[in-house]
Amino acid sequence: MDMCSRNMNRTAPVGDDAAQRADVPLCSRTNGWSWPPHPFQLLAWMLYLYFAVTALGVFVPLLPPHWIPAGYICTGILFVCHLCVHIMAVSIDPADHSVRSKSHRGPIPAFDRSKHAHVIENCHCYLCQVDVGPKSKHCSSCNKCVANFDHHCRWLNNCVGSRNYKLFLHSVISALLGVSLVLVVSSYVFIEFFVDPNKLRSDKHFLGRNETGVWFLFLPVAPISSAAAVIPSLAAITVALALLSSVLLTHLLCFHIYLMWNRLSTYEYIVRQRHRQDSRKPAAVKEAASVNFIKDGNYSGPLGYTNPQLDVEEPAAVAREA
Repeated sequence: MDMCSRNMNRTAPVGDDAAQRADVPLCSRTNGWSWPPHPFQLLAWMLYLYFAVTALGVFVPLLPPHWIPAGYICTGILFVCHLCVHIMAVSIDPADHSVRSKSHRGPIPAFDRSKHAHVIENCHCYLCQVDVGPKSKHCSSCNKCVANFDHHCRWLNNCVGSRNYKLFLHSVISALLGVSLVLVVSSYVFIEFFVDPNKLRSDKHFLGRNETGVWFLFLPVAPISSAAAVIPSLAAITVALALLSSVLLTHLLCFHIYLMWNRLSTYEYIVRQRHRQDSRKPAAVKEAASVNFIKDGNYSGPLGYTNPQLDVEEPAAVAREA
């Protein structure tokens, strides 16, 4: 049991010194719910809860009366749709069929580089110990072969492959639409608060309260009185977060549209970019780097191992880390 409780976020092909590598997980992860959760996964859920609570509990009730039903319906449908596809994308095991069909799922064996140059050779993975598809890759974070590997998504804490790629795209699209709607509503509330705050005080709880220093949150079910400064402050924070999220989601969606147009996976795109960068280096530097790369066990060629240095992420994450 102890050897299955190690850090699940890193793995690499190892030799006889496997016992000394405390950061190498010996068990594969099943899906995005496998422990431990990634900080980006927790951040994604926190943002979802924040946008849902502030939009449905604070901003939509402050809209003009004839807009409120549409605000609840549109926002609710988008958030529920995103929740469903996000949970399915996280819950699906994207592993290769041979890995999922394997009767025994014990600790992953140590990779013996003295016998095999690569983790996957001739469509056989020497870590998973099964035959895999030609486009399957052994993910370093999940420690298993993923069918038609695209990338390991830290926001889902799960790999994205052929089994959940469409769900991943639907999750991105629904998140973009939902965040965009929250951006519009919160921007309206923020602007109208300074232009004409009386337009935001149409609820019956504001009747008899002519002073604009008293406002309510979570109307109309559970009204909580608050100071006037709370409304523009929440709106400003929400606008900033929604604007940043919408920009990153738009960039991510456009990137995957580009990949689909060119019939590439994210992994193949990253590998091509690295090969182009290597081709620009002097021959002596490339040869020395290649030797050190293979000696260190960091090979990530076309035969299918995705190592810790090539944890392929969404383009936004890649751009930030570059």
